Amino acid sequence: MFRSQVIAGILSLCVFLAWATGAPAEEPKPAPPAGVRISIDGNSWSAWPQFLIPIAKEAGIQGQIDGTKEAKQRLEKGELDVVTYGTHGKPEDTGFVTKTTELGLKHNPNFRFYYQAAWLVGDGKAGKHIKTKDDYDNTKIDELQAATDERRKAAEGVADGINKTLGKRVVFIVPVGDAIVKLRALVVAGKFPGVKRQSEILGGDAMPHLGGLGASLQAYCHFSAIYRIPPPAPAPLPEGADQAKKDAYAQQEILRQIAWETVSKYPYAGVAK
Repeated sequence: MFRSQVIAGILSLCVFLAWATGAPAEEPKPAPPAGVRISIDGNSWSAWPQFLIPIAKEAGIQGQIDGTKEAKQRLEKGELDVVTYGTHGKPEDTGFVTKTTELGLKHNPNFRFYYQAAWLVGDGKAGKHIKTKDDYDNTKIDELQAATDERRKAAEGVADGINKTLGKRVVFIVPVGDAIVKLRALVVAGKFPGVKRQSEILGGDAMPHLGGLGASLQAYCHFSAIYRIPPPAPAPLPEGADQAKKDAYAQQEILRQIAWETVSKYPYAGVAK
């Protein structure tokens, strides 16, 4: 009895001290979601596995499986939970999307398909001036956003049609194009450290294929949509890091923020309630 009173007194004192010092009780962090069995499909516009796959490990997610190899056989066995698909083709080209969703859903009732609403080849209608990679530096952000909106809405129409046919929501959209526009807007405004030109985000050719920063943002967007949580914070900087490393750290923080803000607020991505 006396021992119980002592323990109760100690607990009460701890609570009082926390209240008196203004220190809020630390809430337990939610457990990370379970890993998914995932296949990455498409062409050079798809989310690169070397960027996307490791993010789950960073987030402490267990059980993720890269099922990209022999994906069709895995679908037929119900061994895939998610397929992501990215191309620069027109959203109306839905043959692969339809066949994959039907096959995936037939063997796995929780199957999900993520269609990428991508950045535009040559900046679409906003890029009539583009002949070389450097020409992207002269694209006007408002015109680029308008062209991206048009392409994304076409993808939404495709998703709506397939989901209606299937009788449930299976096709989701990852708004990578919008995230890239936000990133380029920050570059134009001088608010993205270490980068001064839009073309630096867009890789080494005039199509444009994404460079490392753009590909990282693409991967963070897909991760956010698939797992419905923010990308994990970048690894802490070592003591005495030079300015280049500080800039790289800040870049990764910003990319992850852009991805989560864009995906979490976009209803077709499946995160927004």
